[in-house]
Amino acid sequence: MIENLSEYFLPEQEFYLQTISYDRLNSTIAKDEFFLNCTDNIHVEKDETNGVKVIVTRELFFEPGELFRLSVAFGADLQFDLQRVNEYDWNEVNLAEEFRANGDFVISNLMSRITLLIAQITSSYGQQPLVLPPVISKADDKSDSEVKSK
Repeated sequence: MIENLSEYFLPEQEFYLQTISYDRLNSTIAKDEFFLNCTDNIHVEKDETNGVKVIVTRELFFEPGELFRLSVAFGADLQFDLQRVNEYDWNEVNLAEEFRANGDFVISNLMSRITLLIAQITSSYGQQPLVLPPVISKADDKSDSEVKSK
């Protein structure tokens, strides 16, 4: 693991909304109890311009699937610090796992944006908003997260 991961990138970061998908489902079952499932996904891709694209996606869905299904993804473009980029063979590094473990310098910003947007979307139909923690589980708890690297 690269504990000082932020030192290998320039401090300038470009953040953007990647995708939103919200489907309100018609509830036909009268139930008192629903279970909310939350899945986080980190996708990191090394690009051709000496940088990486980090995409974080949070998906929410209920069991039974009666209320709504929601997915929000934000991304960030980072550029390598050219003075330090050659210290690792970045094609051999699992960048998604590195960002999950040591990428709070960018992941926390993306998760805060995702959390805010989910709260705004879920409050739109007159109920209390869903305000979820703006964090991704760390490597010791992989049960609700998925990491992918290219």
